[in-house]
Amino acid sequence: MKRLLAGLLLFIVLAWAAPAPAQWIFAKKQKVNPSQRVPELILIVKTDPDERKRTHAAEELRDYDSATFTEIVPVLVDVLQQDKKMNVRLEALNSLAKIRPVSAQAGQAIEKAASEDESWRVRLQAKTSLPKYHLAGYLSRKNEQGPPQKRTTQEPPLAAPQAPQPLPIETFPRRMPPGEAAPLPTTEPPLEGPPLVP
Repeated sequence: MKRLLAGLLLFIVLAWAAPAPAQWIFAKKQKVNPSQRVPELILIVKTDPDERKRTHAAEELRDYDSATFTEIVPVLVDVLQQDKKMNVRLEALNSLAKIRPVSAQAGQAIEKAASEDESWRVRLQAKTSLPKYHLAGYLSRKNEQGPPQKRTTQEPPLAAPQAPQPLPIETFPRRMPPGEAAPLPTTEPPLEGPPLVP
């Protein structure tokens, strides 16, 4: 028993004192070449049969510059509209909402997802992301069309429009010479009671 305890103690001391590889504790991500990684991610997000890999690829695509890699936004829009799995569409939506600068194509895809996606979670996330996307500078299709059109209905109007009637001359105040007081209007009925004396 003493030997077992001494062996265990010796093993713990040696394991504790042995140098540990620094990469386990202070692990740094290896730098990847974006011009190589972006096409890989696009291929994964469009063709990989594994849902988790497509989800991670859609998430990672938001980390790259969409101005440099112009194919990122169209691919994420296509994934948002065409992918069968809800989680992949949801991650593509999140990536589109976080990519800057804002683009009309991404904004229109978010609007369409907010109104037409089959999953209520994707619709709710799109409705939540849309105001933030508007604050970031996106102008929706409704705002780009100009002033709103006058609505027409098949119903008859409630009343015929009337031409404006000119006001009678008596309603306008008469210009009085200086020092003369204007007469009080007599259209009100006289007050009952004792007369008021100034």
